Amino acid sequence: MSGKTEIYKEVLRDYERLRSQKSAELREKQTQLYKKFPRLADIEREMNITGVRLARLILEQPVDYIQKAERLRKHTAELKTEKLEILRSNRIPENFLELSYNCTKCHDTGFIDGKECTCFKQKLVDKAYDQSNLKDIIKNENFDFFDIRYYSTEKDPERNISPRENIQDILAVCIKFTQDFDKKFQNLLLYGKTGLGKTFLCNCMAKELLDSGKTVMYVTASQLFKLIEEDRFNRIGDEDIPSHYMDDILSVDLFIIDDLGTEFSTILSSAELFNIINTRLINRKPVVISTNLSMEDIINQYSDRIVSRIVGSYTSLEFFGDDIRMIKKFDMMK
Repeated sequence: MSGKTEIYKEVLRDYERLRSQKSAELREKQTQLYKKFPRLADIEREMNITGVRLARLILEQPVDYIQKAERLRKHTAELKTEKLEILRSNRIPENFLELSYNCTKCHDTGFIDGKECTCFKQKLVDKAYDQSNLKDIIKNENFDFFDIRYYSTEKDPERNISPRENIQDILAVCIKFTQDFDKKFQNLLLYGKTGLGKTFLCNCMAKELLDSGKTVMYVTASQLFKLIEEDRFNRIGDEDIPSHYMDDILSVDLFIIDDLGTEFSTILSSAELFNIINTRLINRKPVVISTNLSMEDIINQYSDRIVSRIVGSYTSLEFFGDDIRMIKKFDMMK
């Protein structure tokens, strides 16, 4: 993983490239539009000249300043009206000749009033923890594409509810989790056999919160524990050096651990896992955990401290039914 300072510089360069790209796109649109509608180019020039004249008037303050300034403002308003009429009559969006931004809050600068925008913080997380593919995944794995028809309507004899009824309830909880994110503190544990949609729903929640401007860190348990081991190895002999990754884990709005139980666990990693879960719990920072383990397996595999936090402070959502991945694969082969 690159050093924190280098990652920060990379993100700043990304914003510079983005702004250059947006400016180039705008110039290209202007060139094409002015070629088709020369009057728009004339209007733009006149408005620029009028703006310069008004600025000079403000500086020079002549005797008839008020009258001249009013005439210039009136002329500018007339030019704007004419420009809008040309655009509307040709069904061109009114903001077509304005810069577009990926982030409308910071206008792709990464900062608001000198403070890091949430989009900047998310880019730091994405680069540091190889989340660059997450946004590609959530284009297809989001609530709009979650299909409950793959779940059986036949009741499970032990639970007295069908997999479809169960997943409808789980889906409602996950949607509510994102809707009430700022109003209600909640942690989620998604558990059950493989291929039942746990990772898919984690991606759904990640997308909703990313779209609302929240910061999200998404790691598999294997990635997380590898990160813990590498960080510890790099700091051998100098335990006082602060852990950069831990700052990020503890500060992001939502931390998602996928596939808990697939990692190679050690006493050290178990202690760090407890620290993450416990600290975020104290600071009321939500965590979503998905695992293929049963509740009994979780109790047997993890320390009493970890189990007590998860069982006592997480909303547990059990997934059951047939393997959806296999059903989809079979449907594609038909």
